Amino acid sequence: MYARERLRLADAPEDIAAEARSEGHRTRGEITAPVVTLAIIAPALADLATNAEHATYAMRGAADQAALDKDRTAATAAASALVTDAAEHLA
Repeated sequence: MYARERLRLADAPEDIAAEARSEGHRTRGEITAPVVTLAIIAPALADLATNAEHATYAMRGAADQAALDKDRTAATAAASALVTDAAEHLA
């Protein structure tokens, strides 16, 4: 998502932007299934997984590079929180 939005903010050529959007759609599909699976097998982690997913998608439509960087930091923190709690929960 970060790469796609960075290209959008930089007014990248349409063919490059289209490729990034396509990759984003593929990645979204690869994220959704594990989030659902984790919610089923470890319900205690469901909210953290959903928060990490939503934080990633929050990068879409960033107003400028500073906002995109802020959203990326938030997404990274949400993913780290999920990994930390998952490690403790599944240990």
